[in-house]
Amino acid sequence: MIFQAVQPVRRLYSASRKPAFLNECARHAENPKSLLRRPRAQWGMVMRLDDRLLDFFNRPLMCIIAVADEAGRPSAGRGVGFHLLEDRETVDVIFSAWQWPRLEPCIRATKRIAATFVSPADYVGFQLKGAAAMRETEEPDLDRADRFMTLATDALESLGVPRRLIGPWLTARDARVARLAISEIYVQTPGPLAGMLAGERSGAGSR
Repeated sequence: MIFQAVQPVRRLYSASRKPAFLNECARHAENPKSLLRRPRAQWGMVMRLDDRLLDFFNRPLMCIIAVADEAGRPSAGRGVGFHLLEDRETVDVIFSAWQWPRLEPCIRATKRIAATFVSPADYVGFQLKGAAAMRETEEPDLDRADRFMTLATDALESLGVPRRLIGPWLTARDARVARLAISEIYVQTPGPLAGMLAGERSGAGSR
């Protein structure tokens, strides 16, 4: 089902199109590569979202959550909402335990998560990785999930994906919330920058 959810968007992305978001980053930096570093993340390092990444998270997005159990067996599911905390170093990711029952036990066991967010409009994407813990689901989380699913559905429909196909992908039934402390941020946009580190290192990581 994850493949089915991603594939219609993937077909709409043209590798020859330069994503406007990354072009904007390049124009505003004296050295564009200062925004994107080669992967060399350190265990325990804290990363934070810069202003341009915050702009990205204001878009209609899709989300894929990846986890593994204690034996290293991978599992994945679809996120249906998120909330960026004020410190820019923490994000709450919402998913359906009914639709993706393996996510919660894996997160509780390993306390690790990777969440990939993708803009359907141009396939710009970023992956956030780090330590995670489950927390209680609250009423505002359900509101955030509803807004996320509405925006994602409208965006996909505007790109030609029939609404009747989108509905089964997105549900907040038995919603759960994982709180992710960001230690790594990777560009996931197809192209030469894919896999580069993004964001900025937080001073908290050096304490």
